[in-house]
Amino acid sequence: MNKFLDKRVKAPILKEKDGFIIKHGSAMDFLRECANCWNALEEARRKLRRSLMYSYGDQWGDYVTDPDTLSQITEGELIKKNGKVPLKNNMIAPILSNIEGQLRQNLMRPVCIVRDKEEAKVGEMMSVAIEYVHDINELEELDADSMRMLLNGGMLAQRIEYGVNPAKEKRDVWVHNVNPSRLFFNANLEDVRMWDVTCIGELFDIPLDDVLAHFGTTPEKKEFIKNVYGNISSHNDISRAMQGDETANLTFYTPSRKSLCRVILGWKLESRDAYRWNDEKNGTWGYLPYDEKNRKMLEEENERRRNEGTENGLSSEEILLVDYEFATERFWYYRYMTPYGDILQEGQSPYWHGEHNYVLHLFPLVQGKLGNFVEQFIDQQRAINRTATLIDFIRGTSSKGVLVVDDDAFESMSREEVIDEYVRYNGVLFVKLKPGQSIDGVVRQYNSSAAVAGDFELLNLQLRLINEISGVNSAMQGQAPKAGTPASLYAQQVQNSSLNLKGLFDSFRTFRRRRDSKVMKTIQQFYNEEHYIKIAGSHYSEEAKWYNPQRVQESEIDITIADGYNTPAYQMLANDFLMDLFRSNVVDVKTMLENSSYPFATKILEAIKRNEQQAAAGQPLEGIPELTNSEQGIANTPQITG
Repeated sequence: MNKFLDKRVKAPILKEKDGFIIKHGSAMDFLRECANCWNALEEARRKLRRSLMYSYGDQWGDYVTDPDTLSQITEGELIKKNGKVPLKNNMIAPILSNIEGQLRQNLMRPVCIVRDKEEAKVGEMMSVAIEYVHDINELEELDADSMRMLLNGGMLAQRIEYGVNPAKEKRDVWVHNVNPSRLFFNANLEDVRMWDVTCIGELFDIPLDDVLAHFGTTPEKKEFIKNVYGNISSHNDISRAMQGDETANLTFYTPSRKSLCRVILGWKLESRDAYRWNDEKNGTWGYLPYDEKNRKMLEEENERRRNEGTENGLSSEEILLVDYEFATERFWYYRYMTPYGDILQEGQSPYWHGEHNYVLHLFPLVQGKLGNFVEQFIDQQRAINRTATLIDFIRGTSSKGVLVVDDDAFESMSREEVIDEYVRYNGVLFVKLKPGQSIDGVVRQYNSSAAVAGDFELLNLQLRLINEISGVNSAMQGQAPKAGTPASLYAQQVQNSSLNLKGLFDSFRTFRRRRDSKVMKTIQQFYNEEHYIKIAGSHYSEEAKWYNPQRVQESEIDITIADGYNTPAYQMLANDFLMDLFRSNVVDVKTMLENSSYPFATKILEAIKRNEQQAAAGQPLEGIPELTNSEQGIANTPQITG
């Protein structure tokens, strides 16, 4: 097959020896376009910061006008100025923790499916490779963090790339979460599938040494980079750590700290004149640059096929040629830039999939408007805080245990002596009562109502509303039902409560499927050596763990998301099913242990294999290893079925 007919090599693969292209001041137009995209998302970032503030920070941090000075101060400062204590009862964080817990509990694993049924092992092989990438990238933690960003800002993105990870000291496929505050993309998106993305990128703030390590491949380039970032300070200028100040005050051109260098990565969908060819023989198609050299190559290929077909006795109608025509090709082009427009590295997409290496997801996106999950019940959270602060203020200013004393009744005692005797244990007060006067008329203690009527009812109403609006009600939180609630009704409430968040979880699953699909394509491209992929568990055959790049790269693979085998419910059902097969003599003990998820299965299986090897060699057999106390407890625990 000719090279231009192979779609897998339509984009160059960058290698370290290829070096980088550096052009001074040649990307100012594109840099301004990226800056416009970033500035257009300021309102979305502001809502993200406000939601994060209410979820995990200061819920009295909104700015208001001070009526005395007409300056802008926070609500908390204004409440303190009025002599009150700004109380807060964070009801948002438990809701987000519950959603995150459901995500972690229902783990999903990608399953690759090959279109050709005879190549089923290839799909299993790719599933092993993707699971390996999941493990080395700790994607469970990344996905949990992405879910938090999706809940607070409605947008999330991950970046997939192949290279050396200094933290792992290893070259592999890596997945990175993108901080939404550093992300930019074209602001006219309306397609929930993100098919209308034409510009996307990210802001990086990294030390000068890292910039030199990534882009300074020659002494001349290193000197150029040092001149560009000549004003970078080497002093540590961190005043507050781990408070989110760096991302909260980001600007496009200026790094978050003076000791860091701003590097801007931008991807753009560009156009160029090209030949669009369609090979009727192989069923493939693609683009070639519009020049005389490629036109001659296409004509030579057709001439070769005509001659070959004529020699084989084929008519002109039976000879399958390469049709081509003039067209406009769209392709992704990336640039690493400085804030001054200098290009540190640029090129066409080096990936076989021909796209950028980002996976962007927005939810909910309704007619181009980005929603926010947390924002919809911030007002209820504010009402809860205001009501709690009001009740506390009323309690603090109301009379509590005020003592009223008839001054004339204590002629023999001073006021200080009366106070001391009143609060002293076994104290004695000497009172002179008038005729017909009772002690209640002389000494009386008053306690006023501690709250305005209806305040507690209002507080309970807001607490109930915030759970109903968020969809995380008491049944989903696992709270005990009211007395007399039938079990069937409570189970129905739990099931119905999950429907409130079904759209959120299904949308996040779609994002993970698109992410894993791009991970799969990156693996197909860059895993070019046969090697053994060792992963935890025994759910794949040994043959599937031997990654064969030739078989994988020549297959068309689809990907879907299936229930993960490491969920407790799945493991329980699988173990019960295997035990039933073993008791029915359908499988032997080795097969059962190889496919079970018992924590002691591997230890026993290894002992059985050693005994078989020793028996074959005529050596005395070893006993089955003793289980630890924890393993015995797991083994003796009855399993619930049904």
